[in-house]
Amino acid sequence: MNRHRTLFRVALLIIILAVQLLPMPPGNAGNEIQVTYNGKEIEFSASPFIRNGVTYVQARPLLNAVGWQVQWLDKTRFKLFRSDAVVDMEVGKTGAALNGNKMSLSDAPILSNSTLFLPVRSVSALLGLQVGWSAAANTVALTGPGVTPAISPYRIVAYFPYWASYQKLGLASLAVSGITHVNYAFANIQSGEVVMGDASTDRANFAELQRIKKINPSFKALISVGGWNWSGLFSDVALTAASRTKFAASAVRFIREHGFDGVDLDWEYPVAGGLSSNRTRPEDKRNFTLLLKELREKLDEAQKKDGTRYLLTIAAGASSSYIANTEMDKAATLVDWINLMTYDYHGSWEKTANHHAPLYSDPKRPATSGASANDTVNAFLKAGVPANKLVLGIPLYGRGWTGCEASGNGLGQSCSGLSGGVNSAGVHEYGNLEKQGWIDGNGFVRYWDDVAKVPWLYRKTTGTFVTYEDPESLAYKTGYIKAKGLGGAVAWEISQDFNGTLLKKLIQALK
Repeated sequence: MNRHRTLFRVALLIIILAVQLLPMPPGNAGNEIQVTYNGKEIEFSASPFIRNGVTYVQARPLLNAVGWQVQWLDKTRFKLFRSDAVVDMEVGKTGAALNGNKMSLSDAPILSNSTLFLPVRSVSALLGLQVGWSAAANTVALTGPGVTPAISPYRIVAYFPYWASYQKLGLASLAVSGITHVNYAFANIQSGEVVMGDASTDRANFAELQRIKKINPSFKALISVGGWNWSGLFSDVALTAASRTKFAASAVRFIREHGFDGVDLDWEYPVAGGLSSNRTRPEDKRNFTLLLKELREKLDEAQKKDGTRYLLTIAAGASSSYIANTEMDKAATLVDWINLMTYDYHGSWEKTANHHAPLYSDPKRPATSGASANDTVNAFLKAGVPANKLVLGIPLYGRGWTGCEASGNGLGQSCSGLSGGVNSAGVHEYGNLEKQGWIDGNGFVRYWDDVAKVPWLYRKTTGTFVTYEDPESLAYKTGYIKAKGLGGAVAWEISQDFNGTLLKKLIQALK
């Protein structure tokens, strides 16, 4: 997906809990708050209450009702547990651990009159429960496995790259983050078959994904095959009926063995493009469709045997050449959705500072013509892809140059080189923009392009220009998703937003 595959030295991703996104409304004055689980009222000896806008409930009755238990370890530390999961917590502390994986909650458990109370939204999300609120009945309505609550119509997909594990970024937070689907990146191709990309981290991560799915049955995980570095053999596996069958059969074995819910193909790119070492052929255009067809058939056969609906998705390039080199109308009938890489319209391969992920192109700036998310979406619609199968790409990183001329505060100006990123020249993870204080100062001024609907940073003393996504631009993009009837959003990639700022906004806007 991103052109740079270096390992990111980032801090632990702060978990994005539902309590942050959907704060519990205050109860009606003078009325006692009720709590139900699957429609049945939970009886408490100590009434639920609201403190600082957070609803707290007595721990033991809640946990007993939903099939969990609590055990005190000392005066402040305790654990919640059932047969397949253990959560370590402490009174007054937001730090927690799910099956040994550290995370951070939004609100801490508290003691009141020697009774343990839990913040209902945080803990319900942690335990895999859906939370609803009825203002008329002053009731918190919890639903669990086997009950279908009202859910968002939008997919919220995020890529989790294996290298995030090297920064100690755990998967446990995904269980309660609000993300609907994770694409684990990447699996490789060897001898025409799908294989692990990094066995040293993959096995442990795959096992953790299975534990997460037990805790949150609505959460889905797909294995993403290929990516920028490992797309070199796609043309070979798509070439013949025999090679396609071999590849598809290996993909089904892979997801069955490791507990995935589907396959995401990230072929960068059919016919042309990608690394110079990639094998490409004109026949890739038709063969890509045939490869997807074989995969769909093999996944459907597995579905009949396993009783499990297996997903098939692709990551699609944002350029007009990608559409010209594929049969998107036919591909759309075979896949569940298409993850659009609507970013990297401009970057380190150029010497001019421009937006890398604009929502709209600017008619007054010819260099931006056709290079925007809106242009890409419209091109895919014109190619015959239904709107609800298009998932808009959201970058959690920016791109930058230095020595950019001051005219226009750097935008559209020639530059002398790439700006210094924390992990790679010209690449700026959003978490590091926050950490370095570039968004808030350090000589940088934030500017807003009201045509493209994106911001940029510019420091006049060094001519440093950074194009990036922020909460304001994300609000425009989620509004665009709704207005166009798209299928949702896909974020590349989780470790770059290690404070959860953009993911929180994305999930909040599409819930």
